[in-house]
This record gives sequence, structure tokens and C-alpha cells, in this order.
Amino acid sequence: MTPPKLAKQSDLWYDERMQFEAIEESLGYKFTDTAWLKQALSHPSSDQKKKTNLNYERLEFLGDAVLELVVSRELFSLFPKADEGTLTKLRSGIVSRQHLAGLCEKLGWGEYILMSPQLEKTGGRRAVSVLANTFESVIGAVMMDSNYNAVRKVALHLMAESLAGAENYLEINYKGKLLEILQAIDGTGPEYVVEPVNPAQPAGPFHARAVWHDRVIGEAEAPSKHRAQVASAQNALSLRLWEQE
Repeated sequence: MTPPKLAKQSDLWYDERMQFEAIEESLGYKFTDTAWLKQALSHPSSDQKKKTNLNYERLEFLGDAVLELVVSRELFSLFPKADEGTLTKLRSGIVSRQHLAGLCEKLGWGEYILMSPQLEKTGGRRAVSVLANTFESVIGAVMMDSNYNAVRKVALHLMAESLAGAENYLEINYKGKLLEILQAIDGTGPEYVVEPVNPAQPAGPFHARAVWHDRVIGEAEAPSKHRAQVASAQNALSLRLWEQE
């Protein structure tokens, strides 16, 4: 499929060759047709005709769906025992607007976005919505320029660190919630004691105990120390032993 042609706007556009090379390097992917990438970097404010659909909105729609699928599939493999609710929370954290905007900013794509002078003057290049939309639209552009296998490789490359630390989103849901509940009772939070399940295998798996006032209120085993802590907090939340006399 041939991408629509964008009108040249020299007063708003940077050196295309340099910007495309910089973005392609960060993607680990070279576009067959850079018109897709140019459209992905075009904020609606740069589309003077307004109804030509030459901005990033359509690619953003596609990229959003692609990211959800790629991340969902990866989390399904990384957390084989997680239920639907847990997987949904993990995915929501990784593909959240704030997180995607942070990735886009870290990659330096903000400086290449085509936008109106008015939007730029009001901080458009640092706006969370603009950065998140741009990240999704670039993913959509890769999809249109190639195929699912190629875009999956790109997405996993860009989000490798996010997926490796996916359990951090469980920490927000379980460790954070447990801390909030216990501190509300007497201002004291839980402590976590983590030990290898088998002392002869110090690299794991690990057994963690959530301890509050010298009492074990939750415990669990997991492949990593962090996951074990999170799982023990989840176990504590399900048992709610602090409510028992």
C-alpha cells in the first residue's frame, strides 16, 4: 500500500534525511518508504487542509493496536501463572500514555515532530499526549511499511527494558496497596524477607515472606527476588491476617 503524499512545508520541517536516519537507528529498522515515517511524525496542527488525513492520527490508531497485541503476547509468555486481571494491569502500565511519552522523549523523537509554530511555542514537543501519540504512530508506520513480524521485533527492541521490569507494575498494585493499608492502621509498613528456595541455588527461585510486627502475613515463591516479594504482598492482601484477632 502506498502512503499518501505529504506537502512539503520547509518552514516547519527539519532535514528529512538526517532525522529519518536518526529515528531508523533508534528503531533498528530501515524504512522502504520514508513517507510513512514522515506521516507518523506529522502532528494534526501541521495538516493545513485538516481533512486530508495526512497527519499521524490514523497511524496512531494502528500503532496503539499493534503495541497492545505485542505486549499482550510477551506478557502472556513472561507470566505463565498470571491471571487475566494481573496481565491487564501489567499491560496497562507498559502501554500507558505517560510511559509511551517517556520512551518517546528518551529516544529524542520529540525534536523531529512536524507541528505548527503555535503548538511548538506552547511546549508541544514536550506534551505527554503528543509524545505518546508519536510513539504509537511510528509503530504504526513500521507496520504499514513492513509486516507484523518486523514491527514486533521493533516494538520488543524499544520496550525491552520496560518488559524486563514489568513486575514493577505489579509492585504498584500489590506492594503499594499493602503498604497503604498497613500504614493506615498504625503508620508501620511491611518488611520483606527473601531467601533462595534451595541454598545450593543462590540464583533462585526465591521464597519471600511479608512480615508485619514480627508476624508473617504473606509468603510466596517466584523466579526472582522482586517477583517473590510482589507475590508475597499479593498473598498477604488475599489473606488479610491483620484483620484477625
